[in-house]
Parts: sequence; structure tokens; C-alpha cells
Amino acid sequence: MKPLHFVSMFLTCLSTFGLLRAAEPLPFSSELTTVLSDRYPHGVEDLKLLEEQVQLVAAQAVPATVEVEIGRSIGSGVIISKEGLVLTAAHVIGRPGRRATLVLADGRRLKGRTLGAHHWMDAGMVQITDPPGDLPFAPLAPEEAVEIGQWVVATGQPGGILDDRSPPVRLGRVLAADDQWICTDCTLVGGDSGGPLFNMRGEVMAIHMSIGPEVVHNFHVPVTEIRPVWEKMLQGEVWGGEVAERDHDGNWAVLGLAGRTINERTVVTQVFGGFPAEAAGVLPGDQIVAVDGQAIASILQLTETISRKSPGDTIHLELMRNAHVMELDVMLSSIGEPLPGSFDPSSSEAQPESREQP
Repeated sequence: MKPLHFVSMFLTCLSTFGLLRAAEPLPFSSELTTVLSDRYPHGVEDLKLLEEQVQLVAAQAVPATVEVEIGRSIGSGVIISKEGLVLTAAHVIGRPGRRATLVLADGRRLKGRTLGAHHWMDAGMVQITDPPGDLPFAPLAPEEAVEIGQWVVATGQPGGILDDRSPPVRLGRVLAADDQWICTDCTLVGGDSGGPLFNMRGEVMAIHMSIGPEVVHNFHVPVTEIRPVWEKMLQGEVWGGEVAERDHDGNWAVLGLAGRTINERTVVTQVFGGFPAEAAGVLPGDQIVAVDGQAIASILQLTETISRKSPGDTIHLELMRNAHVMELDVMLSSIGEPLPGSFDPSSSEAQPESREQP
């Protein structure tokens, strides 16, 4: 079953159910429990029950989903308390104490400040400075096992808030899971980073951390992994990243791509428009083999290599595309703020392990 995209339906849904402030887990009927536990829906009635539950989840999820604006960086997040605490990805916020703007689905723009971040895990927090009394928020999922095949709902604000679009809602299933990550077939795109993954009770079970090598092969950090470091992030601590050197104008060298390490291969998952990688002809799916003759075995290694360069340096890229070797010369440009939905290299002390944007 392909992931379903509900857009206009949920605009109607929100007007029907209202902005739900009471962040409570949604109930299950015995019939719905059976549908959710089966491998797939067995008929129209099963699909109707599933659709009705997704509408209820969306009515709770969409109002709590926010756009996170920090400098030139734009990502997604989710409000998880009436006091205005927002969960997002570490690579969206970068470091603590930065001014943030949180844009709600109803168009309201609220001011906030970044708190702590765990860059290895790719989880971070933002605090809304003056939360309104009617602030919508979503409940956190309890400590429970994630099951393969479990139905889930993903929201986010890719591309930022749009007048004619609520946060897109995507229905999918868990493909694989480990203690430190969940992989689903919920379609994610650039800008979804930091957005929430909900279970079918409308509870936040994970935060989007990276787009996989395919659009329906994406990764999320479980809330169960965030809980042990909750207090550290609340206190503004940041760890798991290396401070990159800036040039005399306060800028970093930038290549302009995102990628993942897959079986010791550095696979490009996204190429940012207007940056050197795009101009040189790098494409999503390319494998970066070497930089200036140095073998590259991980996205971390590529990021560290670029971080030692200066804006204006030319690097020699070797890459694999469709089993063919290609060589490209790329002149690095400069950037003063992190790319939209990317890691801020000035944020902490050691780089993320396998998810990065050089």
C-alpha cells in the first residue's frame, strides 16, 4: 500500500475537530485494534476505520507541528508541552541560545530560543519564550517497543508554512527499528527534518533525523532515546559535534550536499540548489569515493574534510554514478549560516556519526 497524502482533507478535518490543546492519547476500538495488528487491511471497512483514525491523529498532530526558523536554516518541529517546549533535530538548531521563530499551522509566529542538542543522536530542543494560552501540543509516546509493520503518521513543514497548505500528513509503516533509530516508508523531503512521527494514538514517538537513499526509506530518532538526555538538553548542553573553522569574514566553506553512510559508502541523498555541488553536476544517488585523492568511507569523513577547507578552495571529487567513475573539480563557496535543514558546524565538539551536510 503506497503512503497516502492527505492535504485538503485535513484542512477540513482541522476545522471539524478544532485545534486540540488537550494532548491526550487517542482511544482504540476493538475493531481498530484488529485492523492495526493485521498485516494489511482486508477490505473497505478496514480502510474506513484506518482513515478515520488517521483523521483523528492528524487533528491532534497538525496544530502541534511547527516550522522552525533559525537564521537561514528552516526545519520542522513539534510542540510537546503547554509551556512551549519544542522537539526538533539537532542539525536544525545547531547550538543553544540562538533566536528562533516557530510558525504554527494557523500562521501564528512565536519567538523562541534554542536549548540543548545531541548531534550524534540528532535531537534538539527549542523553548517558546512567551507561549499563548491556547498553544496546541501533542503527547509523548510511552516507553513501549516499536513493532515492524506498525502504522505511523509523519508530519512536518517542508518548504515552510504556505497559505494554501497545512503541514502535510503522510501515512506509512515501520520498516525496521533499532534502539537508536526507526526506519519508515513515510515520504520525507528536505525541510521535514525535526518534524514528528506519531503512533496511531496521536503520540509523538520519534523525530525525523534524515532522509534515506530512497524517498520512502527514512530515519527517525525515537523519543525513548531522547528521554535519558532530556535534562541535559533542557539545560542547554550540546555535544556530539566538532567546531568548524570560519574564515576571516565569519563564513564556512560549503560543498552543498547531504548524504548518508551506507555499508561504508558515502551516498548523496540531497543536493542543495545554488551551491557548488549542484553547479559541478553532483546528483542524489552519487557515491563520493575520494576528495583530493583521499579515500572517503563515510559522510562524517567527507564533512571533516570539507571543514578543513576554506571558501574559494577547489577540491577534486571522485564519485561513482551507475557503476561508472566520474571526476569533478569543485570550487567551495562560503556560508555564514547552516543550510536549510542542515547541521550547524559551530554548534558543538564532535561530528555526527553518519548523517551530515558538508
